[in-house]
Amino acid sequence: MDVAAEQRRARSGDVGGASGATRRVFLLALAGGVAGAGGLLAGCGPSPAAGSAAAGASAPAPSSSSAPPVRVSLAVDGVDAAAAGDVTSTRPVVRPTVSGGALQSVVVTAADGTQVAGASAADGAWSPAEALDRGASYTAVATAAGAGEGAGGQPVSARLSFTVAGADQVAGVKMMPLDGEVVGVGMPVALIFAVPVPVADRAGVTGAVSVSTKAPDGSAVEGAWRWVTDSEVHWRPRVYWPAGTAVSVKAPMTQVRVGGRWGSSDRAADFSVGDAHVSTADTDSHQMTVRVNGAVARVIPISAGREDADPAFVTRSGVHLVLEKHADFLMDGRTVGQDYATQVKWATRIANSGEFVHGAPWSVAAQGHRNVSHGCLNVSDANAKWFFDLSRRGDVVEVTGTDRAMELTNGLGDWVLSWEQWTAPQT
Repeated sequence: MDVAAEQRRARSGDVGGASGATRRVFLLALAGGVAGAGGLLAGCGPSPAAGSAAAGASAPAPSSSSAPPVRVSLAVDGVDAAAAGDVTSTRPVVRPTVSGGALQSVVVTAADGTQVAGASAADGAWSPAEALDRGASYTAVATAAGAGEGAGGQPVSARLSFTVAGADQVAGVKMMPLDGEVVGVGMPVALIFAVPVPVADRAGVTGAVSVSTKAPDGSAVEGAWRWVTDSEVHWRPRVYWPAGTAVSVKAPMTQVRVGGRWGSSDRAADFSVGDAHVSTADTDSHQMTVRVNGAVARVIPISAGREDADPAFVTRSGVHLVLEKHADFLMDGRTVGQDYATQVKWATRIANSGEFVHGAPWSVAAQGHRNVSHGCLNVSDANAKWFFDLSRRGDVVEVTGTDRAMELTNGLGDWVLSWEQWTAPQT
C-alpha cells in the first residue's frame, strides 16, 4: 500500500478514491436516510391550532441551498386538553401539514397494528370510514418527501398517538330533523342531550350551532333558540316556516362542554319544508278543517275527548304537531291508569301524552255531533287514512274549544308560546 499516496488523497479531499463532489452527495444521502428511518424532531413543524393534538418532524437541512428542508407535522381535531389529550369525536380528522416537500400518505393504525380504513381529502386531511371505538388508542403517521435539487428525495415521517374519549367522558346528543327529511311548517330544530346541560354551558351549545335558512323568495327565516327542558333546546321560526324553505344545520357538539363532558358526536342535517298542512280541530263544532297551502282540502267530522267524565279525557287545546304515524296501533289506556285497550287503524300521533287522530268506526255516529273519545280526535277509517297519507312530521294541528291547555313539553308544543314568550330571557 502506498501510504504517501493515500495521505495525498486525504489532504485533497479524495477519500477512498471518491471526488469531493461525490463525498458531499454521500453525506447528503446519509442525512436523508436518518430522517427516513424514523428520527423525529418534535416541535419542528408548525404550531398546532387550539383544540388539536400535534406532532412533527423535519429532515436535516441539506448542504445545498437550492431546496428547503422537508417538514411534516400532524394535528387531530377535537382534542380535550383537560382529559390528557383525548379526542372527543369518534370520527376525528387527522390533518397533516407539509413544507418543503409533498405529502405521500397518512396512515392510522389501531393499538393492535391494524390499519384503519379511511379517506384523504384534497388537502390531505384524513378521516375514518367508520366511527372509531370509544376508549381505544390509535397512531397516525404522515409521510412526506422532498423534491428538486438538493432535497435528497428521502421520506420524512411524523407520528402522533391519540385516544378516543371513553363513554364516561362524553354526553350523548341527538338532533332532529334528520338529514334529507321533508318536514311540516311547524317543525323545530331540536338538540336532545342524554344529560342535563348546566345553565353556564347553554350559551356555548347554542352558540356553536349554525342554522342557515333560505325561503323560496331567497330570504332568510327569522328564528331563535329556547331551552324547553334542562336537556333539550329547540330553534323555532317566528311564524310557521314558508313552504319550500331549505334549512341547513351544523352542530359540532364534540367541541362543546356539557356539564364537564364533551358532546358525543357532531351532528348535521340539510332538510326542507314541504307543503303547508295546517289543520284546525274545533271541539265545539266537532269538525276538523284541513288546509293545504292555505286552501281547504277537506272538512272532517270528529269526536274529541268527552268532557262530562274524567278530566283526563279532555282533549288539549293549543297547537299540536304531528310526531309519528302508525298504520296499526294499540290504544292502551292502562299505561295512563285507564281501563281500556283498543286496536285502531291509521293513527297519527300529535302529542306524547297519547292524543292521536285515528280511525274509530265505533264512534262514527257521534263524529260531527258529540265528543265521546278518551282524548283523541276520532274520525272514520276512510278519513283517518286520508289524513295519515297526507301528514308528515311537523305538520300543524290546532285544537280549539276546551279549557285544557297543550303543554310545551308534551311532544313538540313549541307553538303554545308566543314569540315574545319564546324569546324571553331564561334563568
